[in-house]
Amino acid sequence: MPLILVCLCIPAEGKEYDLFQKMNILPIKDKKNAPNFSLASLDGRRVDLRHLKGKVVFLNFWATWCGPCKEEMPSMEALHQQYKDKDFVFLTISVDYGGVNPVKEFIGKKRYTFPVLIDPKGETLDLFEVKGIPMTFVIDKKGRLRGKASGSRDWRSPEIISLVNFLLEEK
Repeated sequence: MPLILVCLCIPAEGKEYDLFQKMNILPIKDKKNAPNFSLASLDGRRVDLRHLKGKVVFLNFWATWCGPCKEEMPSMEALHQQYKDKDFVFLTISVDYGGVNPVKEFIGKKRYTFPVLIDPKGETLDLFEVKGIPMTFVIDKKGRLRGKASGSRDWRSPEIISLVNFLLEEK
């Protein structure tokens, strides 16, 4: 009697949605391109989102006065450290109205090393239709929006590591 092997393969899209669901990240199904912006970093250099194509980007909106934002930052730093030598960027945008000085002081005091951009006028909030912070967008290597996380997360979780690895391995 011949042996018949059946392979039950989970499509990549199914795995992606499963990973998003486990982290309570809303998948963005139409995968539209992320809106471009150009903002100054804490050291005064300009960062354009479009220049990060080819990298997986977690784009996080936060403020120094936001408790949940501060709560998730140690895990953001850990994820940044784990993947800083890969095609991955944990990019943050401070929407503090006080400008660069309070943000620079806060980041320096905590010794965070992830990239911080300054948007005191909140222009990128409108571009990304952000209604509350913290808010994080997952952007793939092609510059497409893939997911949206509202509220704080533990960015060190095994599910996030699996998601980052999955996105890094995509062609």
